[in-house]
Amino acid sequence: MMNETGSFPGQAWLWLYTLWYQVPPMNSSPNGDLQVWAIMMGLTALLVFVPFVPASDPSPLVTVYRLIWRVHYRELQSGAPFSRLF
Repeated sequence: MMNETGSFPGQAWLWLYTLWYQVPPMNSSPNGDLQVWAIMMGLTALLVFVPFVPASDPSPLVTVYRLIWRVHYRELQSGAPFSRLF
């Protein structure tokens, strides 16, 4: 099944894969398919292994989350009704 919109047939999720065929080393190389495959496997491996990289600790995000929701959790622990939205 193909979702065709105007003169652009194909699936929307293929844009990243087909983008590499427009880049000069791959658009004229006889090994273009292999090069694109290697790039996409490298990007996929990077995406898969990001959670295991020690430098990608989400602690700054957790700190922001706690700062935003501190009033809500304080009221929840005290049993007081929700008196404020922010």
